[in-house]
Amino acid sequence: MVAGSERTRSMLGSAVVLGLVVATVSLWIGRDDPTRGVAVAVAGVVLGAALLLPQLRRGRHTPWATARERVAPGHAVVLWKPGCPYCERLLRALGGDARVTWVNVWADEDANAEVRRHHGGDELVPTALVGGRILTNPSAGELLEALEGASGD
Repeated sequence: MVAGSERTRSMLGSAVVLGLVVATVSLWIGRDDPTRGVAVAVAGVVLGAALLLPQLRRGRHTPWATARERVAPGHAVVLWKPGCPYCERLLRALGGDARVTWVNVWADEDANAEVRRHHGGDELVPTALVGGRILTNPSAGELLEALEGASGD
């Protein structure tokens, strides 16, 4: 696993490479038509921002050391990561539910190891732990059903 600061450096390196590619292409296209070169540069910056900014999202996070104690029937611990559209969808739908604890696997090495333990070494998120159940990429409805079913046991 890549530690948080290493991941940030890696993303920074990717941003620099993308910036150099955009600048090179913009200059090459803009040598005959500066307006087109500027348009390509702007499009490259927008595309780069769309690709890289979600990776920097911090969002909700409870350390795994605290969250693992909350795994129980009627309470879910969701292992997620920034930039994951499925995680974002679930967070938007259930972010305010007090029965859900959110753990960013990129901010916590132990949480990352836990999600990989459940998926044969893969970082599959979102993964929700409800009591003894493991739900991989659940919809909000599936997670709510698991919470309501577990609390009625």
